Amino acid sequence: MFDEPAATPPGSLRLLARVASHAWAQTRAEGVGDGLRVLLRASRVLGLREPLAELFAIPAFARLMAAQPDADVLFFISHRHFLSRGFCPVERIACGLDHFRFEQERLAPALWPLLHGDGLRLWQHEAGCDIRLRANADTRHEGPLSLAMRWGSRTVHELSFAWVHGVRLDAGADSGPQLFVTRNQSVPSDAPALAQFRASFPQNSPAYFGLAALHGVATALGHRRIVGVRGHCQIAFEPALQSSFTRSYDEFWESFGGQPLGRHGLEMPVPPVLAPLEQLQSRRRPRARQRREHWRQIAEAAQASLSPYVLA
Repeated sequence: MFDEPAATPPGSLRLLARVASHAWAQTRAEGVGDGLRVLLRASRVLGLREPLAELFAIPAFARLMAAQPDADVLFFISHRHFLSRGFCPVERIACGLDHFRFEQERLAPALWPLLHGDGLRLWQHEAGCDIRLRANADTRHEGPLSLAMRWGSRTVHELSFAWVHGVRLDAGADSGPQLFVTRNQSVPSDAPALAQFRASFPQNSPAYFGLAALHGVATALGHRRIVGVRGHCQIAFEPALQSSFTRSYDEFWESFGGQPLGRHGLEMPVPPVLAPLEQLQSRRRPRARQRREHWRQIAEAAQASLSPYVLA
């Protein structure tokens, strides 16, 4: 069915060399404690030979490693966190397997070169912006895939995500793979590209556009819900910034119908739940109607763009 050969894990010495190289890079960037943490966690996972071998045998994962040969091959355990704070090393491997199995089973191989290149364009606007689906590189531990909204050559917003089995998100053993949104990040509020966005789309936000595109992705794949990570579970969370994380994650998901789901996230319906326009003040309705029309167009464009690459 697939013309890509399965990969085999690198030889023990080669894999250890890559782990050591990444540990040294972490030591220089973050300190000795982080470097030692990489080595400790890698030593634990390298002992789990069966799931590790299974991961390397998935062609979708092999393609990722081939596209980025110098990247950290054990990204799911070598950072302080993966997808959400609190996953243990065994759960991290399981999440990685969940995601790449899903990619392999549901996304056509013709999509992979696009993901590892400039991305699949899901939507574009004459004002000079577009939204692309692409594989992550430096921040893959925040989610293997991202929806990046760009203004010209500048990324103004990014939603990262992974497909994770619902049992790991407390959604139930029979829930199947869930689209788990793990990062919701925009450029600083004073960025010129963001000012251009606001001038073209008054009273709107790149985060809304990204989530609309994600709803289109979910619809193309037959998902009826999305799970957004809780603010205090986001891997970059800092207690001193709790209010900011709560606004960017929990409250943002709640504004689209999000309800608590287990310890990691909030569950949102697809399509989103929005307050009826009749409940808004009459002077606010025209602008709200315009915002929602943008979201509808983006979701439909994303669904149409991805659908040709979705396998039954």
